Amino acid sequence: MSKFDSRCPRQLSSAPDVYCPLAVTRLRAIRTAGKELTEEEEARLNGCPWSINSQTACYCFFKYMDEFAGDQTLSDIEVAALNCLSIETVKKVEKDAINKIRNREEFIRLKEDLEGGSAFESSGYSDGDFEINH
Repeated sequence: MSKFDSRCPRQLSSAPDVYCPLAVTRLRAIRTAGKELTEEEEARLNGCPWSINSQTACYCFFKYMDEFAGDQTLSDIEVAALNCLSIETVKKVEKDAINKIRNREEFIRLKEDLEGGSAFESSGYSDGDFEINH
């Protein structure tokens, strides 16, 4: 990796090869909270907002994505574990995100332009490939 992600709070020039102290601070605060924190509560915590629960990635999201995740899709269980969340919370956030996308003007216009057809029909995907099962 030639240049590390500019969103890194420590402004590192390369991925950390030891545990990130800011990430450890954040994860410790999340674990000791005694409950699953709301977005607002978590936003007020000290430490790196990009921290993830992965020792092999030195608790660094950017290192994890670059070196371990690649192009793979993470399961709900993996997302929950990496972010110290319950699976139910991951599913709720995913559902809320899909609803926000559906309600965006750009996607409403796209659906109208397709006259009820699917944007995925010619690509080998079906609409069902992108549904969230509850």
